[in-house]
Amino acid sequence: MFRNITVAVDGSDHASRALRIACDLAKHYDGKIHLVHTPEIETTGIAVGAGAVEIAPTAEAIVNGGRAVLASAVTIARDSGIEPSSQIVGNGTPSAEAIKVAEDTNSDLIVAGRRGLGGFASLVFGSTSQKISRDAPCAVLTVK
Repeated sequence: MFRNITVAVDGSDHASRALRIACDLAKHYDGKIHLVHTPEIETTGIAVGAGAVEIAPTAEAIVNGGRAVLASAVTIARDSGIEPSSQIVGNGTPSAEAIKVAEDTNSDLIVAGRRGLGGFASLVFGSTSQKISRDAPCAVLTVK
């Protein structure tokens, strides 16, 4: 049933719980796990006189941060008895990257944590798990 499972990870507790559940499903269905993490870029602003300058992190810093999150996810998967089939650091929006990995790996399930912005923030900004659920080409499981 769930032979290829894409798991979106971001280093949060919700994502870790989602990954453990995905690993359990993979063991049950003799499936594969595909990990994807897309770093969300946080910039730094510096006031210069009356203006401000935005300083984005370097590409190397972004990739290194992404690798650290994936390394933690790999440890969780291995501790759960699953060796991830692939590990991808995305460079777009987290929802789009998770969907792309699911399409590329012919996944029949995407698993993601749900942080639960809730209320007004969720209406204004949406959430990664909501966007995945809306646009995914396969089943989606969100874990809180």
